[in-house]
Amino acid sequence: MERRNFVKVVGISAFAVSSTGFKLVETDGIISTNDPTSTDMLGPFFRKNAPIRHDLRYDGNTSEIPLKVIGKVFGTDSETPLSNVEIDVWHCDHKKHYDMDSDAFKCRGKLFTNENGEYWYKTFVPPPYQGRPKHIHYLIHKSETHQELVTQLYFKGDNKIKRNNWVKYPWDEKRILDIYTNADGMAEVQLDLYLELI
Repeated sequence: MERRNFVKVVGISAFAVSSTGFKLVETDGIISTNDPTSTDMLGPFFRKNAPIRHDLRYDGNTSEIPLKVIGKVFGTDSETPLSNVEIDVWHCDHKKHYDMDSDAFKCRGKLFTNENGEYWYKTFVPPPYQGRPKHIHYLIHKSETHQELVTQLYFKGDNKIKRNNWVKYPWDEKRILDIYTNADGMAEVQLDLYLELI
């Protein structure tokens, strides 16, 4: 097993030993999750037609820590990777603003999973704003095989995450993840997604 060094960044403390936060269960020889990935609000800042790209970083941001996000997308059996899944990701910029109208589509991108169900992108740990903790939005588009999923990624150690607010159900905690240092020395987090099949 690869050893991962957990890091403390901008008020985020990482303590758990699991890199993903996911607990799988086995019943009658079948390994699965208890439920598909839990949903979260879409929010008012989704924007259509984001460019296809793996790098959401931009010049002029020197205050937030660079971050790589990786993951796999599965059916709810937790074993079958889903290829060519369309994913929109977006978050606020380092000044806590969402780009709703510029051609740059700052902090926004569209991704597709590869043949192994994998996705990745580079960005930075977004700052909190108002009463909201640091977070990254996900919209996994509906296809012929799986249902649409709207969810969000949060970060462990963020003191703005309050129980019965951002953590309402057991699955929600599996979207509040540790940041670790990857083999390239970059802060990284892994969010695997489990979709409800049609």
